[in-house]
Amino acid sequence: MRATRGSQMNSGESKPRESLNPFQANRLRITCQYIDKLLGEIEGILNAANSKAAFPRYAADILPVQRRTIEDYIARVRAQLERMLEGQGIARESPSLPASRAVHVHLGAIDIAAEELKPEHMRGYGEVPESVATELNGIASELSGLIQRFDRFLAEGTGEDLKARLERMDRAGNNLDLLGRIEEIVRERGLVEFRPSITGILDRAEDKSFEVAVFGRVSSGKSSLLNAVLETNALPVGVTPITAVPTRILHGEDPLLTVWFSEAPKQKAPASQLAEFATEQKNPGNAKHVVRLELALPSPRLRGGVTFVDTPGLGSLAASGASETLAYLPRCDLGVVLIDASSTLTAEDLQTILALQQAAIPVNVLLSKADLAGHDDRERIAAYVREHIASECRLDLPVHAVSALPAHRPMLDGWFESEIKPLYARAQELRAASLRRKVGVLRDSVAVVLEGRLRRSTRPEGKWNERARAAEDRLRKATGEIEEMRSVCERYAEAGSASLGDAVEEASNALVSAWSERGKTADATEQLVRDAIVQAVQMRGGKLQREITAFADQLGEDLRQCAADLALPDAPGEDEFRALVRGAPAFEAPAFSANISRPWISRLLGRKAVERSVARQMARRMPQALYNAVETYWRLMKDWSDSVIGQLKRRFETYAESYRAQAQQELGGRELTREEADGIRESLARLKAGGSGGSSSKDVRGEGETRMRLEEAV
Repeated sequence: MRATRGSQMNSGESKPRESLNPFQANRLRITCQYIDKLLGEIEGILNAANSKAAFPRYAADILPVQRRTIEDYIARVRAQLERMLEGQGIARESPSLPASRAVHVHLGAIDIAAEELKPEHMRGYGEVPESVATELNGIASELSGLIQRFDRFLAEGTGEDLKARLERMDRAGNNLDLLGRIEEIVRERGLVEFRPSITGILDRAEDKSFEVAVFGRVSSGKSSLLNAVLETNALPVGVTPITAVPTRILHGEDPLLTVWFSEAPKQKAPASQLAEFATEQKNPGNAKHVVRLELALPSPRLRGGVTFVDTPGLGSLAASGASETLAYLPRCDLGVVLIDASSTLTAEDLQTILALQQAAIPVNVLLSKADLAGHDDRERIAAYVREHIASECRLDLPVHAVSALPAHRPMLDGWFESEIKPLYARAQELRAASLRRKVGVLRDSVAVVLEGRLRRSTRPEGKWNERARAAEDRLRKATGEIEEMRSVCERYAEAGSASLGDAVEEASNALVSAWSERGKTADATEQLVRDAIVQAVQMRGGKLQREITAFADQLGEDLRQCAADLALPDAPGEDEFRALVRGAPAFEAPAFSANISRPWISRLLGRKAVERSVARQMARRMPQALYNAVETYWRLMKDWSDSVIGQLKRRFETYAESYRAQAQQELGGRELTREEADGIRESLARLKAGGSGGSSSKDVRGEGETRMRLEEAV
C-alpha cells in the first residue's frame, strides 16, 4: 500500500478524499453530542456540589485546584470533539430550543407541584387538620405566587437589560440617576424583589402618552362614545360585555390590532377583528387567554400622545372583566366615568369615582345617551348626579351631558375641547412628580432592607430570629386564609341563589303578623311581602359583606404586626384594607303581584301552621322573574366578592413580598464578613448621596402613598 501511495504521489496524481456515509456521519455527530451532554452533567455536578441548594445531592469533596484542572480537561475534550467533526466535514447543529422556553416549562412543573400541596390534594394521603390545611394553602400560594412572578419576569423581560434601558433614557434627556444607582445596588445585592418596581417605574417613564380610560356599566355607551370621539366604527358596540382585557387605542398611520397572549406569541391582525378577542360572545370568559389588546387608528384626536382605553363593563356577569376594569383604575391619567342618562347612578359608578379619587387621578363624569332626554330633563338628571356624588364621595365634580349621535355632536366636541386637551399638559407634570415619588419610596425601601442586613451582624440572634419566624408564619397563614375566603364567598353565593325559600318564609311571618293589625289593605300587603323578601335577601348579602370586611381588617392587622416584628416602617394604615370593601350590588326585586289570601280557618290553626300555609301560597305564586332576580343578584355578589378578594390579595402582596424577603434575610442569613458589611455601607451611602432624584417616603404619606399603593397593586 505504501508503494502504491508513493507511486501516486510521485506521478502528481491526488486521490479523492473518502468520507463517511450519511448514516455513519450522523452516528458520529450524535456520539459527540452525547459526550458533550455528559460533560455538561459533570459541570452540573461540580456546580451542585458547591451550590447553596436546600437539598444537596453531592458532597463537596473536590478542592478548588482540582476543579480548575477538571474544567481544563472538559475544555480539551470539547475542543477535540469540535476538531473531530470539522475533520470529517460534519456541521454542528444550531441550538433550536430557547433557554427561556425550557425555564418556562420547568417553572410550570414547579407551579403544578405547588398546587398539589393544597389540602384537597393532600387529603388523598389522609385527613388534614383544619389548622394545618390553612398553613398548606399558605405554603402552596406563597410558592405559586413566587413562581408566577418569576415566570412573569421571564416572559416580560426576556432580553431586557434594566441597565441598558436606564442608559438609553439618560441619553434621551431623562434624569434617572437615582434610579440607576438603585438598579445597580439591587443587582449587586441580589434584591430580586425590587426588580418589578424598577421595571414599573421605567415603563411609566418611557410611556409619554396621556391615557384616558373610560369606565361605566355594561351598555352605558362606552364603545359608542369612543367611536364618536375618534370618528371610527372599529370598537364593537352592543350589550354583550367586553371580556377581561381593556382595549388600548393609540395613534397609527394604518388601522392595526395587536394581541398579546399568555400562552402564545403576540399576533397582529386587521382592526376589524377586534371583536374576535374583546367580546364575551366571540371570546367567552377570555378562553383565548388574551392579556393585552392594542388598537392603532389614524385618528387626529390620538395625535400628540393621547391614548384612550375602552374598559370592560362594571356590573357585568363577565366577572373577570369587571375585576380587570377595577384593577386598571390606577394606571390611567384621567378617568372618564359614564352614567347612563336613561338609568340612574349606581354603587358601581360611585365605587369607580372613589377609586379614582384615592389614586389621585382626575375624574370626568359624563351623562351618556343624553339625546334620550330633553334639555330640562338633562339639567335635572345632571344636578341629581352632581349632588349624589358630592354626598357620597365628597367631591364637587361637573357632569357633562354627551351623546354619540351625529345630531348631538356639539355636546361631545365641547366636552373634548374644554376638558381633555387642557389636562394633557398638566398630566405630564403630574406624571413627573409621581415618578419622583416612586423613586424616592423605592430608595427608602431598599435602604431599609440593607440596614436590616447590617443589624443582623450586631444584635442577638435569638430574639430577632423568633420575631422573624413569627412574621413569616403570620404571613403564610394570612396567605392561606385569602384562598379559603374565596371558597367561603363561593359557598355564600351557592346558598344565596337557592335562598328564595328562606326569604318567602320571612315574608310569610311578616304577613301573618301584619294580619293581626287592623287597616291593612291589599296594596299594603303586597308592599309588605315585597319589602320582606328584599330585606331577607339583602340581609344574607350584608352578612357576606360584613364577613369580608372583618377579613380585610384582619389582613391589615396581620401586616401591621409583621412590620412591627421586623422593625419595618412601611405598614398599612388602619382603614387601608377596609376601604377596598365597597360597591356591593344591591338587590332590587322586580314588580310582582302578591295576591296572598288569609286562610279561612286561620283562627282554628296555630300561628306556625298559618305561617306554613301562607308560605306555601307564596311559593306557588312567586313569579319566575323573582327567582331570576335572586339568582342574578347572587351571581353579581359572587363577581363582586371575587373582585374584592382579588384587590385585597394584590394589596396584601405589595406589603407581604418585601416582608417575606426581610424575614428570609433574618432567618437564613449568616454573619456578615467585614468586606460584606463594608460593601453594604457603601451601597447605603450611594443611595443617600445626591437625593434630588426622588422624595423621601416620609414626604409622600397620605394621599400620595395611597396612590402609590394602588398603582403598585396592579
